[in-house]
Amino acid sequence: MRRWLIWLAVSLMVIISSAVAQGQGAIRLLESSADYSFSEELRFRLVAEADAPITEVTLFYRPGWWATVSRTYPESFEPAAEVDITLVERVERGQIPPGTEIEYWWRLTDEAGNTFKSDVFTLFYWDDRFDWKEVERENIRFFAYGLDDAEAERLADISADALRRIAENFGVRPEMSIKIFGYLTSEDMREALVARGSVFEAQVITLGTVVAPDTMLLLATHPEVEPTIYHELTHVVVGLATENPFADLPAWLNEGLAMYNEGELRPGYQDVLDEAIRRDDVFSVRSLTSPTGNPERVNLWYAQVYSLVDYLISTYGREKMSELLSVFAEGELTDRALEQVYGFDQDELDRRWREWVGLPPREPQDTGAAEADEPIATPPPSGAEEETAPPDEPEGQPNPLVVLCPFLPGLIFLTSLFFWHLRRPG
Repeated sequence: MRRWLIWLAVSLMVIISSAVAQGQGAIRLLESSADYSFSEELRFRLVAEADAPITEVTLFYRPGWWATVSRTYPESFEPAAEVDITLVERVERGQIPPGTEIEYWWRLTDEAGNTFKSDVFTLFYWDDRFDWKEVERENIRFFAYGLDDAEAERLADISADALRRIAENFGVRPEMSIKIFGYLTSEDMREALVARGSVFEAQVITLGTVVAPDTMLLLATHPEVEPTIYHELTHVVVGLATENPFADLPAWLNEGLAMYNEGELRPGYQDVLDEAIRRDDVFSVRSLTSPTGNPERVNLWYAQVYSLVDYLISTYGREKMSELLSVFAEGELTDRALEQVYGFDQDELDRRWREWVGLPPREPQDTGAAEADEPIATPPPSGAEEETAPPDEPEGQPNPLVVLCPFLPGLIFLTSLFFWHLRRPG
């Protein structure tokens, strides 16, 4: 009887384990890999097998800083028990910045209805046209090619000093490392930038720009490289410190902080501002909430947003500016953020700034363009579908209870027989 009971228990365990294994092991991932051609395409390869023909293959991928997930499918696919698939995704120029970590994973479904979701893999996407060397400083990863070591070290030191100045001026510090890619020529950097049209690119040289929340590109050989570092790093750090899903900083504050962090206003900008003040031909604060579309007034626009930030810090202190950025980080809108920290809105800020520079109050009707002080939703990248994140657990795995259903009658019979033997006398 004892041997019989042992045999019964072992049989139950074998039946249960084989049933669960059948549900979980129906689809097997044999190989997953990815590579790319910079600013041209991404390539993802999958090799898998299954007990039943695989009927559906889906690739999900997301650059680490995107809020949305893209999905794609094989263009032509025949169900088979063994599949070897390569998916190619076109990449527009500048669509994915260098230094991006791209997460990707697979979902497979077979003819029996089993679903398999792979682990999340990572593809590191770099501008592999050049042999980059890295110089590290606290919270700075400076990448360069073609520069001598001393110049690369100097630019990395300037970058680290820019972070210290941002912390002193505005009370914000990055919690992650910031990547800076220093290019030798504007032609080299162009392939990493979003296309702006041949006419624009022939007339305008980009000295530096933020291309991801933690990444900036830099024309490392330009004479204005130092103020560019101070300016663009301010955008990166302030952007990280105030990131929220509800509202962006007004342009006058965002650009004003970057201009202020460069140091004293350069003479050319100061001359333009002085002349505009002399003629009382300055922008209202509300009309500074977005950049001007008039190329003849661009220098005045930048000079005035510098002056606004200079006024707030000179009059009320750096601690108040740090507090203002904290309020913006909570998603507060511009007027309410100013009222909470300073006790006045943008109209009163305009009046006080004008008084500070020696201008009389505006006429009641001369209030400037009204501000659309509402949150602006950023659309997902083209071709992407909304999907919050890869599930923490493999998606669509069969429920073990469902897998065991065909075996339930036998299990019930064997279990009943087991307990009947236990209750027999003697």
